[in-house]
Amino acid sequence: MSGLPVNAPRAAATRLHFADVAVTATANEFKGIYRGKQYHHADFPNTLDRALSAGVEKVILTGMSLHDVSSNLEIAKSRPAGSCFFTIGVHPYHAAEPLAEGPSYLEKLKDSVDTNLQQDRRHLAAYGEIGLDYDRLNLADKSTQLATFKAQLDMFVANQWDLPLFLHCRNSFDDFVQVMSSYVDALPRRGLVHSFVGSREQMEKLVSMNLDVSVNGFSFQTRESLDMVAAIPLAHLQIETDAPWGDLKPTSEVVKRYLTNMPTLPASKKKDKWEADSMVKERNESCTIARIAYIVAGLKGISVDEVAGAAWENSVKMFRLAES
Repeated sequence: MSGLPVNAPRAAATRLHFADVAVTATANEFKGIYRGKQYHHADFPNTLDRALSAGVEKVILTGMSLHDVSSNLEIAKSRPAGSCFFTIGVHPYHAAEPLAEGPSYLEKLKDSVDTNLQQDRRHLAAYGEIGLDYDRLNLADKSTQLATFKAQLDMFVANQWDLPLFLHCRNSFDDFVQVMSSYVDALPRRGLVHSFVGSREQMEKLVSMNLDVSVNGFSFQTRESLDMVAAIPLAHLQIETDAPWGDLKPTSEVVKRYLTNMPTLPASKKKDKWEADSMVKERNESCTIARIAYIVAGLKGISVDEVAGAAWENSVKMFRLAES
């Protein structure tokens, strides 16, 4: 980490406000299932309660496919007003579903977006998660991912939905940019490339397309990505946990360097020793998002108040999180 700032950010001067823009509520880990084995009760509401106590006032539940819309909407409606939102779209992991199920799949997706916009706009934050992921071609090959990505973008533009895009780009940058270049001028509320891992040059290309970039624990794993995070303009920065994944390891160099002045996290227990009031070891939660803000601040050499404030403002504005 030579050449990066050496000092940890000071403790926040004021209470920080956070919007965690990426949480997968439908993940097995939140159902108490790990590698196919049930260890404890489903506990996602407990994680949201801990998040709220930690200053995470807004959470966005990421849509993976058509089949999780009703579940995410139910969770969002069950939470305090204005605190929980969700997205609708087909993640590249599920890109084969529309092709396998035929035209009715995308028609149902369209109906779902229309219904939520017309009947209860308050909870629908974005269209997505859509994009490309060439790290998991065993789930859907390149041609399938590209076809589903373009089909969803075509549908988005044709229907002129007044939503931002929630975007995924993993090991697919050139194809992602090539596809997005044909649509970016038609986007009514821009978009966010979430969980971004890549080079400074790639980030700058996304920003030049007027997209925001969101980072989490995965963004701190290589020197190339650390340099990228340090260079993200505050006007285009958002932060997230990508829970239940992206847990930061205590052996990480950025953890050891930049988190020394951060408030203590809630206690955690092993999954087979689960307690309702405790986190689960090695499972990420929204209540840890301050760690992302502190590390970004450390990499940039600025205060955590500046980072958290900018990310909060950008997320609230893009996803209209203050209008519900």
